[in-house]
Amino acid sequence: MNETPTEIFQELIEQWLEEFGRAVEMFTGEKPELASQSAPSELSEPEIASRTWWKQVVQGESSFSIWAGATEPLWTALGEGAEAQSSFFEMLSQANSGTAAVLSAGFPAPLRCQDGVVEAPKLPLDVSIAQIKVAFRGSDAGVISLLVEKKGLAILNPDPPAAGNAVSDREAYSSISASPQMLSRLMDLQLPVSVLLGRATITIKDALKLMSGSVVELDRRVGDHVEIMVHGTIVAKGEIVSVKGNYGVRIKEVISRQDRIALHEAA
Repeated sequence: MNETPTEIFQELIEQWLEEFGRAVEMFTGEKPELASQSAPSELSEPEIASRTWWKQVVQGESSFSIWAGATEPLWTALGEGAEAQSSFFEMLSQANSGTAAVLSAGFPAPLRCQDGVVEAPKLPLDVSIAQIKVAFRGSDAGVISLLVEKKGLAILNPDPPAAGNAVSDREAYSSISASPQMLSRLMDLQLPVSVLLGRATITIKDALKLMSGSVVELDRRVGDHVEIMVHGTIVAKGEIVSVKGNYGVRIKEVISRQDRIALHEAA
């Protein structure tokens, strides 16, 4: 049964809050407190001009745009120094990408976010609006205005499968989400995550020659994406980054379930 645009938007916001909270925690080591507030049906030109906006196009069989707008006090509360704004934009990108991946699970063409740009929305707008209140380290950090093109809500609500068809991944996800007890059990399950920098094949003779200082050439070039593996299965591709002195991986592409199965079998 199809959901209404309001229900789809509420589902999107709930998932976005979860993904953004996870992104903030990854960058800062601390969880923010997030709450969705009542939002206006439209924004005026001065309200748009008072914020800095991060725009991303969500691409599938068709596309739509998402804007996230905030003021400087918010991103400086979540970060430090000259990199605070760029870190905030990366948090928004991860929230958008994670939300798109979850909500499009089981789609023929999973949704993926293109690279973001600093670009304010232009009037007139045909969007749904959410206001996200952010508290961090015990203090109010500010509000994020989240705008989603209404045509995106239709993209996220495809026609239901014909009678007798198998249940989609998204329906299965929703059925699990409907059971708090089942979900709580799954949330504590720990899975090993590894990042594959590259592979190499060498002879036994060359392996015996390895010593401190030896260099083994891998099958990747500088700048190539690395593969992120969960329990031995490739689930995403990304690039190595530095986060507060530690190494991390910026997710650039989430691989579809079908592709993950194919890659796992090929390995």
